[in-house]
Amino acid sequence: MIQATAERRSVASTAQKTWPLVEGHRWWGCMGDVQRRPMELYHNAWREHGDYVRLRALPGIYFYLLAHPDAIEYVLQHNHKNYRKPDSFNHSIDLLTGQGVINSEGELWRRQRRLMQPAFLKASVNRLAPFMSEAIAGFIAEWSAHPDGTSLDVLPEMMRLALKIASTTLMGTDISNDADAIGRAYRLAFEYVSLKMNARLMFQPLWLPTHRNREFRRAKRLLDRVVLELIAARRGGEPKNDVLDRLLAARDEETGQSMSDEQIKDEAITLLTAGHETIGASLAWALYLLSIHPEIQEAFCEQARRQLGNRVPTVEDLPQIPLATAVFEETMRLYPPAWGMPRETIEPDVINGYPIPAKATLITSQFIIHRHPDFWAEPDKFDPDRFLPEQAAERHRYAYFPFGGGPRICIGNHMAMLEGPMVLAALASRFRFTLVDGQRIEADPTFTLRPKYGVQVVLRKRST
Repeated sequence: MIQATAERRSVASTAQKTWPLVEGHRWWGCMGDVQRRPMELYHNAWREHGDYVRLRALPGIYFYLLAHPDAIEYVLQHNHKNYRKPDSFNHSIDLLTGQGVINSEGELWRRQRRLMQPAFLKASVNRLAPFMSEAIAGFIAEWSAHPDGTSLDVLPEMMRLALKIASTTLMGTDISNDADAIGRAYRLAFEYVSLKMNARLMFQPLWLPTHRNREFRRAKRLLDRVVLELIAARRGGEPKNDVLDRLLAARDEETGQSMSDEQIKDEAITLLTAGHETIGASLAWALYLLSIHPEIQEAFCEQARRQLGNRVPTVEDLPQIPLATAVFEETMRLYPPAWGMPRETIEPDVINGYPIPAKATLITSQFIIHRHPDFWAEPDKFDPDRFLPEQAAERHRYAYFPFGGGPRICIGNHMAMLEGPMVLAALASRFRFTLVDGQRIEADPTFTLRPKYGVQVVLRKRST
């Protein structure tokens, strides 16, 4: 049982458990593996030592792996005030997003979350479905123009579609076109942040006049300028009933204050980052899984075609196509876009008898827990039926947490759970996907878990 109060931690201190330890290299501990193969490091540590593991980073410096739903629930929900996102995460993200809701802390985060939350309630998100349907219809028209049997990489295709949906629902402007300067700048900037987070640029501070740094600064200036111009134009122009309108109208219920243009700009870029990268990667993984499970793909197609005919799905269609949501959720179980979330203790704590010092870094791993055999039958099997309502009700609440949990649960979770199933239902009803032979499918844990080398599929149109 998890000790949740100071008194209980004190009573438990005489019978505290000893952390299993992964020593790593004599001098640099596990840091080499953290840089080169973090997911494999944590998975091997869990398989060898169990759900609670201490890993040595450098001499005298340790970090901690938590791989049990009880521990995740405690950190993200029951005692969330004692856990923050570490600066190593925040300082990488804020190069692109500034002080957005993903990486802000304390009172700034609470204020921004209060201001933004109404725009992302389920009812508000559902009103954005027509934007999504329009973007999906245009994308289907593009794919339908390909000759039958065309081979294409679905990763950049799904990233492009997700960016189109994110930018139109957020700002009423499509920035996904390959020839568009905004789209190019965004992709370059996000690549820079991803590399920075992976510590490949740790010895190249942004002020250093390297080619990559100059490119990033130019891209960041362009993104900031364009978003700020859109905000200024919208303040005096016609409303579009998108997220930007809602952010402009938001007022703090406690203070009555609205967000500044700079704050809205930071949040807009934050939402573009999260809204297209995570969804795009998940959709690519879903098409990969459907390609190698043709029986599930055909059942999904039949269900979608029976409901949709030749239409693009609406929000009202999804309850009649339960496999759309189940396939998307099962995809995020096997390949969670946020495969591991770092947290840092503020004060010392004890979790299930294991003591944790202040300022310690914790890794809460969705990838491991989503495949934990104590909570999932045949955990490596792609089985969307496990997410149908009768089975989902029996799960531990934190055996599945692709969007995090507690007060800091991803603010865009409702949007993701609308967009992902809508896209998959539309594609499954129109196209058949077959995986191209001989390619290497490997997960890349650089920030968002995406297929490292893409996913090449053969695309064939279904008869209408």
